[in-house]
Amino acid sequence: QRALMGLSALSDVRGRPEDGRVPRSGHATHQEATPMQLTLTDAEVAELRDLLRGTLGDLSSEIADTDNPTYRLALKDRRIHLQSIQAQLPAAGESAA
Repeated sequence: QRALMGLSALSDVRGRPEDGRVPRSGHATHQEATPMQLTLTDAEVAELRDLLRGTLGDLSSEIADTDNPTYRLALKDRRIHLQSIQAQLPAAGESAA
């Protein structure tokens, strides 16, 4: 099994800190993330990698196609979070440390 280290769960899916304040920029701040560790099998890592690749591709298209600036920012934030998760995954064929 492989451990996915340092994966962060944001404090609130709506981008708000647990105390309910909205950050000035309107975006979630990474300082309020709570560390989480997942243990995944090789097959699960491969599925997650494929899921992220497809979702990130879809997000890029959706970002380009939206005219709503607020929605575009939310999509860009989501892309950043998903790219962060993707970067923490071991490369295909890489053995766990």
